[in-house]
Order: sequence, then C-alpha cells, then structure tokens
Amino acid sequence: MSLDEVADSPILRLIDRIFEMRREGAEILSLHIGEPDFETPLGIREAAFRAMNSGRTHYVAAQGSPGLRAAIADRLRTRHGIPARAETVVVVPAKFALYASLLATVGPGDEVLLPDPTYLLVQPSQLVGARPVFFPLREDFSFDLDAMARAITPRTRAVVLVSPSNPTGRLLTEEDIRGILGLARRHGLAVISDETYESLVYEGVHVAPAAVAGTDTTVITIGSFSKIYSMTGWRIGYAIAPAPIVARLVKIVEHTLTCVPPFIQDAAEWALANASEDEARFRATFRERRDHLIERLSKVRGLAFVRPQGAFYVFPKYDLPLPSVEFCGALLQEERVAVVPGIAFGPHGERHFRISYSSRLEVVDEAVARLERFVERRSTPRI
Repeated sequence: MSLDEVADSPILRLIDRIFEMRREGAEILSLHIGEPDFETPLGIREAAFRAMNSGRTHYVAAQGSPGLRAAIADRLRTRHGIPARAETVVVVPAKFALYASLLATVGPGDEVLLPDPTYLLVQPSQLVGARPVFFPLREDFSFDLDAMARAITPRTRAVVLVSPSNPTGRLLTEEDIRGILGLARRHGLAVISDETYESLVYEGVHVAPAAVAGTDTTVITIGSFSKIYSMTGWRIGYAIAPAPIVARLVKIVEHTLTCVPPFIQDAAEWALANASEDEARFRATFRERRDHLIERLSKVRGLAFVRPQGAFYVFPKYDLPLPSVEFCGALLQEERVAVVPGIAFGPHGERHFRISYSSRLEVVDEAVARLERFVERRSTPRI
C-alpha cells in the first residue's frame, strides 16, 4: 500500500477546522482532544531543567537509559504483575510504539484485528502494509470473544487491545483477556496491548495481558507518561516485549528516532519516583469530572451512553439522522463545541461521538448546555 492510500483521520480534519475557526476569532469549547488540561507538574519540569544543565543533551542508547527502564519495569511489576525487567523495556513514544510494534510483528498483506470501536489504529496498520480487520464489540462496548474468533483468518497475525478504552472508557476483564490469549495461542497471534490509561481507572481493576500470559504467547505492552503525568508534549512512553521483539523495536528506533532525548528520560524517571501525589490528584479530578459529566448528559434527551470505567472519555449515541462527521461538523459550526465523530473509531462508532472530559467543569457545563440546545433544535420538526 502506498502512503497516498492510507486513510485520512476524521480527527485531524476536525482539528484543522478548529485551528482555522480560531484564527478567524471564534472561541471554541474543546471537548475533542485527548490531552489533560493540567500543566506538567513543576518537579518534573525542574528535573528536565537540571538534566539539561548537567549535560544530558546528547545521544543515548536507542533502547533508553538503564535507570528509566528499570523504574518502568518496577512500576509495572509492582502495580500490575507484569514480569518486566529493564532488559525487556524500550523507551519510545507510545504512539510510535504502536506503529513499531506492528512493524515488528506483521508484514505486507497480513491482517490485524481491531475491536470496533477502538482507538485510531487503522492508519498505523496500513502504514506497515497490513490490512486492518474490525470485529464488533457488544452494544455496551464489552468484549465479544466470539466476534473476534469469527474474524480470524489464515492471514491474521496480531490483535490490538486498548484498555481502559479510548473512546469508550471500558475495561477488559480478566475473563476477556484469558479468552483473547487462548485464541492468540491457538492461532499464533501477537497481542499488542495499549495501556496508556492504566492509571486512570475509577471502577473495576486494570488487568494487563502480559501479567496472565504464558511464555508461549507474544504480548507487547505499551504505556505512556502523557496522560498520567500530563506530559503529552514530551513524547515519551515505552514498550515491554519478549527479547526477539525488543531487538526489532530497538532496531526500528535506531533507524528512525535514534533515541528519546536523555533529559526527557531523566524527567520521566524522576516522575516515577516522586510524582505519585500528582498522579493521584489527576485521577481524582478526572473521576470528579466524569461523574459530573455523566450526570449532565443523562438529562439530555436523545442521547444514550455507557458509563465509562476509566480513561477520560464518554462515547454517547445520538438519535438524529446525521452521520457522525456531519453531526460533529454542525455542532462545531453552530455551537462552537468540538467533539470527535464516532466513525473515526470504526464502523460501529457511527452515530456516536467522543467527548473528552479533560477540561474544567465550567467548560464541560457550558459545552453540554450547547450540545443539549443543538440536539433539541435538530430534533424539533420544522413547520
């Protein structure tokens, strides 16, 4: 597949339109972006500053600094039971880690299974020459193991999981994960597990596939510092994988990124050791925002939604005769509220839209009031 054949993202088109409207002077209420509105904690910023001033501004090993890799392994071993060691960790931005993990496990013409709806994984799959294959979740966005089994063909090489989910906020259960791993073993599939939101769980328990998989199943765990420490612009995360996959990932990093800047790695290592209170504060704030938002949304006629268990998204379904791209475009144009069209997350995301509750409560309140006005106006028959 040529680069020109890779699908465009509805989210990127929406963001381009938002930037254009803001340049024209429009004030937009942003509930579309998956970015915390908190500043990166001061201690993390100061750690980066100290590292830069001490000379940590040169090349380092592509795999990442030993201290940070050990700290990441310790966190995931302690919190989630993942049998990680410093040698099994690669320091790399999480979004790039998804792409690199696909590049390390699938080839041109292979198939990659994607739950529907799920995070934007079509484009990374296409970039490595693979064919993304969606299989539907249940109506309440819980995992459907039978649907996954029906989607497997002789060309299937991997399945990508996101838990807590973007865009639905649902968690995979241990029963789900054991079933998925059983299918993966039977069919020789790699399991790529995006656990970017592992810290933002409000109900239930985060279960990591790598914690319950045996050595006969390839599991790649991907994580990020972006959401838990509000470090989105720092572009740092990690992948944890078996030794053969680690070797491939390091090779990819060597020939593309070279390395994550060492002063950023030092700041991330400081965060793991010292920023647990900030992590807890962010989680408590998101929980409060979630509870407030779903209470407000429950009063909007024409919307239905599943209560999210984690992350910072709600994925409402609307009862209007509009495709989701048109719905979100009209909401942006008429009410200056930005949300993401559900079709961006897969075919079963149609007639849904994603709300991010990563903004202040007063912004959420005003946005929901405008959303309610929009839905009411669009639902009222014209005479």
